[in-house]
Amino acid sequence: MSYDSVLEQVKSLPEECLDDVSRYMQFLVYQYVQNQINSLIESDEVFEAKMEKGLEDVKTSRVTPINKAFEEIRNRFA
Repeated sequence: MSYDSVLEQVKSLPEECLDDVSRYMQFLVYQYVQNQINSLIESDEVFEAKMEKGLEDVKTSRVTPINKAFEEIRNRFA
């Protein structure tokens, strides 16, 4: 359903329904934001595993120093 069709449907509602529609839309936005936030949250186990991998990469020199990384980027896109 397109934005325009939803807008037309809302415009056709009686004015006494607009408060309910507004509250429901706020609820939908809230649910959407919560879903976006929840997808960013990771468990402690996942976080610790990522941190351990990063630390192991540093110990075994499988990482590029930041100044060298920026230099490579600059050279590729200059």
